[in-house]
Parts: sequence; C-alpha cells; structure tokens
Amino acid sequence: MTTVAPTTPTTAAQLDPTFADTPTSRCDTLTPGSIGYRNTSGHVADQYMAIGTSTEGRTIWAEHWGASTGPQVLVLGQVHGDECGPAFLVAAIRQRPPVDIGIWLVPTANPDGLAAFHRHTALDIDPNRDGFDLATPEARAVMHVTELVRPVLTVHTHSPYGWVGAYGGPLATKVATALSEAVGWGHAYNAGTVKNGTQAFLWEGQARVLPGAQSVLIEFPGISPDEAVDAPDPTQVKESTVAVVQADALAMRDALYAVVANDAITPSL
Repeated sequence: MTTVAPTTPTTAAQLDPTFADTPTSRCDTLTPGSIGYRNTSGHVADQYMAIGTSTEGRTIWAEHWGASTGPQVLVLGQVHGDECGPAFLVAAIRQRPPVDIGIWLVPTANPDGLAAFHRHTALDIDPNRDGFDLATPEARAVMHVTELVRPVLTVHTHSPYGWVGAYGGPLATKVATALSEAVGWGHAYNAGTVKNGTQAFLWEGQARVLPGAQSVLIEFPGISPDEAVDAPDPTQVKESTVAVVQADALAMRDALYAVVANDAITPSL
C-alpha cells in the first residue's frame, strides 16, 4: 500500500498523483459538455492510496475526501471503460466533499478499459463479473480497498440504464431509495446477483471479503448513443443530456451525504 499526503496545492494536476494514471478517453469529448475522470476541480484530496495496478501497468488509486473519522463510504467511479455518466458523480464529490462522513473515491477502477473506451479490461474480462474469480488485477484492487477501509457502504456507479439498486442491507436500501427519489426516478430496485457459474458482481465479491458489506448501484442514463454500446441489455438503455446527468449527480451526492451521516453506524475495527 502506498499513501501520499498532499502539500500546499499549486494545481491539482501537479499534486494529484491520480492525474497521470487516469487516461483521457472518448468520455472527455463524447458530446458537448461531457467530461472525463481526471481531477480538474482545482481541489486536492487529503490522502491518496495506491490500491493496485492494472493489467497494462497503470496505478489504480483511491483518494480520500471529507472526515477522517466516522462513517466511511467507498465510491467506485468508472468500472466499465465506455461508461461516461459516472464521471459526473466523481466530479461532484471532488467539487464539494462531505463534512460529516468520509469518502474513499476510486475515480477509475479500470483505467485500461477507459483508455481503450472499452467495457472490459485489457484481459477482455468484464470487471463487474469478476467479483468471485478475481481473475483481473482490477477486481482484486476493489477487494483490497474494501478490506482496508471497511466501508459502511459502497456506491458502484455505471451507465446507461437510469435506475438505482440496493444490495446487502437496510442502509443500502435507505440510501438507494433516497438517491432515486432525489432525481425523480421512483422506487429503488434490487441491485441483483449474477446467475452464471462462478461469475459475480463486484458487490457480491465485497460481501465475501467484508461480511455484511452493503452496496448501492447507480445506473446513470447515457449522455450519447455512442456511450456503453456493449451494455448487455439494450432494452434498459436510457439516454439523457449532460445537463440532466450533471444535475442528477449533484442531487445524488447530497442525498448520499445526508443519509449516511444520519443513519450509518461505523463498523468496529
């Protein structure tokens, strides 16, 4: 494990160690107003932690924002390399970190897929089906950070389906419901499990390494028909505008902070 404590900032790009390891991709330019996963907020996290290395050798980073004590939430930004909607939640957290809780933010868990604008890792494995096998270093990095920070909740962000789901317990259900209601999407769903041999979603894998782990799945709408073209269920695909997805991300961020601060119980170490 490598940790880096930032010094007095000049620019985020100079002091944020995630910057060089976060590739630019088609998400940065997919449609007017679209953004990528690099930190352009002008703010620097209070701590950076290397949690793994991708297949092609890129460092996978977690960055800490907000309170160092009390409930800690893990937020996985980009997992599939051709999904751009999650970048707006990543940016929203960096723009206004929480005060009463802590956020461990993984801006990109699959930097190789992001660089290639491809759903899978460089091993051509879907990282979000690798929760049990852990055949990819990307999935292993997610399990590693889960064991290290013991989050009260993990938020998995994806696109382009336009719904919110819960997995694992009452806090997840409460947060998922609050997030969905905050953006007018109605009730929350069950995040689900993979019923295909030994495959498993990442949140299923987390529950193995951290018994009782709870997760929320956010599926943002797509911002372009060119986003997430390999999404496995085309019937669920929803498309919206950059302005709407950005507003949704801000509303969900605020609802996440509020519910976790009020309802989470920090697990004993």
